[in-house]
Amino acid sequence: MNLKYYNTEIASHLVDEFYSIEYSEKITPLKTTIIPMAYSSIAYIYSGNQQTLQNSNKQKLEGLTIFGQFIKSYTILVKNLGICCGISFKPTTLFKLTNIDLSKLVNKHISLDSIAPDISKKLSVIFINYEDNYENLFKQLAIFLNSLPIIENKDTLIIDEIIVEINKKEGLLSVNDLLDTIPFSQKTLETKFKKMVGITPGKYIQIKRFLNLMRKYEKDQIDLKDLIYMYDYYDESHFSKDFKLFTSNSFKNYFKEDYLIIKQALKK
Repeated sequence: MNLKYYNTEIASHLVDEFYSIEYSEKITPLKTTIIPMAYSSIAYIYSGNQQTLQNSNKQKLEGLTIFGQFIKSYTILVKNLGICCGISFKPTTLFKLTNIDLSKLVNKHISLDSIAPDISKKLSVIFINYEDNYENLFKQLAIFLNSLPIIENKDTLIIDEIIVEINKKEGLLSVNDLLDTIPFSQKTLETKFKKMVGITPGKYIQIKRFLNLMRKYEKDQIDLKDLIYMYDYYDESHFSKDFKLFTSNSFKNYFKEDYLIIKQALKK
C-alpha cells in the first residue's frame, strides 16, 4: 500500500491534506480500521471494489464520496488493487462550501452529489481528467476550490479561532477554557460548532488529544506511560477507555496489521 501526500499551499486555508492511496495486488484483499481524525473529507474512489463496514452494515464506496466526521472507528474493505484520491478539509471547510449542517453527516459516507450536485459534477471532471497525474490533479483541485464562494462571517471566524486554539494546545484544554475567550454561552457554542464542524467542541478536543498522543507515539516511540500523563490522562485505565471508544478495540490489538492506513497517517 502506498499512502502519499501532496502540496496544499495554494488552498491551505481550506485543505488540511491532499492524498492518494494505492492498494497493490500484493496486499489485497485488505481489511483495515479507520479511526476518527477530527475532519471531514471527500475522496474519489477509482477502483478496487472498496466498501465500508459499520455495525455489520456494508456500504459500497464509488465515485466522489463524503466522509463525515466520525466519533468511532469503522472498517474499510478493499477486494482488489485500486486507487483512492482525496481531500481532507479544515474542520469548517465543508460547511463553508455547502452550507450543510455537518452534524447530519456524522458517522456517514454519502455521495457528494446528494448535497452539492454542482460542486460534485465539476470536481468529478477534475478527478477523472487528471487520474494519471496526481501532482496536476491536486493542483487543479486547489485552483477550483479557491474559485468557489465560501460562507464567512463573525460566527465562522470565531469557530475557526477556537479550532486554532485547540490545535495549538494539542487538545490539552477544556470547553470552559474556550468560553472565557468568546462571546458565546456553552449551549450556543455547541450548537454552532456542531453545525460547522459536525461534532461538539468537547468531542473535538477529546479526539485531538487522543490523536496527538498517538502521533507522538508513532513518530517518536516515546514510552506510552509517559505519553499518557503528558496528555493529561489520569491513568492508563482512562487512556484505555478513550482507545476503546475511538477504535472499538483494545490497545494491544493496535499492533496488528489491521491499522495499516492509520499507522502510516499518524507517522506523517
